[in-house]
Amino acid sequence: MKNIFGKNNYRFGVESFLLMYLNQYQFVLGSDLEHYGKNNQTFNKDNPCNIYFVLRRPKVTIDPNSVKIKGKKADFELIIHHPTEGGVIKMGTELNKAKSELEFHTEYPYNLFSFSDNKGVLFGARPSTLIDSSHVENNLNLTTLDYEVLYIGQAYGKNGKRTALDRLSSHETVQKIYTHSLTQNPDSDIWILLTNFSQQSMLFAAGADLIKVSKKDSKIERKKGEHFFENNGISITEKQKINFTEAALIKYFQPKYNIEFKDSFPSTKHKSYSECYNLDIKALTIELDTSENTRKIYTEKTERTHHHMKMFEFNSDKDRISLMNVFG
Repeated sequence: MKNIFGKNNYRFGVESFLLMYLNQYQFVLGSDLEHYGKNNQTFNKDNPCNIYFVLRRPKVTIDPNSVKIKGKKADFELIIHHPTEGGVIKMGTELNKAKSELEFHTEYPYNLFSFSDNKGVLFGARPSTLIDSSHVENNLNLTTLDYEVLYIGQAYGKNGKRTALDRLSSHETVQKIYTHSLTQNPDSDIWILLTNFSQQSMLFAAGADLIKVSKKDSKIERKKGEHFFENNGISITEKQKINFTEAALIKYFQPKYNIEFKDSFPSTKHKSYSECYNLDIKALTIELDTSENTRKIYTEKTERTHHHMKMFEFNSDKDRISLMNVFG
């Protein structure tokens, strides 16, 4: 293994860095977003959703002609719409609480259905969410149903009160994606991944026996340490935190509809996350773990996985320790 301290010519033996990790998230079908906004219990003013992903994956509908009802059991087929990798999934449900003969209900475009008796609805679902349910026997491991990331955005209004849910309904790029999807990918659905990221502050210390720091740089190093411990970590505004998290995500995923930050993160020219440079933060790591969800997320630039992680260095001077080399 290469000894990164072999030359022993670094300015500092201590470097601070940030980990922004996915704290809470929710996948929502685009057409259900308004209803979700009125009834959501995942996000609130103390735990806002202010970064969102616009995603795409194949439509899933029920075939109304496939429904077979026998007593309290109903069998049916779901259709995965894809130009080359489509298919049919056979499914069924047993509704033991039925008090009378079961009735099936659906309407075009067959993306919502229900079974009921004479007392009311016993079971209702969207095929697109049902196919991902943990209750589905032998859960289907189809890469066709993974989510492609098209766009990453943020919404942060005055005092942080404006959330992603507020902004999505009128966002110009999101509306463009919907329009393009209808005309160019009519066999696909647009989904929204609503997220909340949390901060973890870290200090890396190489040790005085490895790095000999000058008196002048020792003062800088000491101030950095004092700021870190006095603030229980790295103190940075919520606005800037959202800015650099969004920028890092865009840089990593390289979504089709994003323009800014794809080739310019990190950069001292961006005032939107200037605090990172003012505080001399060495690096930022972003981490997304969506393993609780059946499907994976991806772009052409990333693999299909539940766990995405990437470190970016704000300072790449040769006389500073590269944390990418340390943790890479």
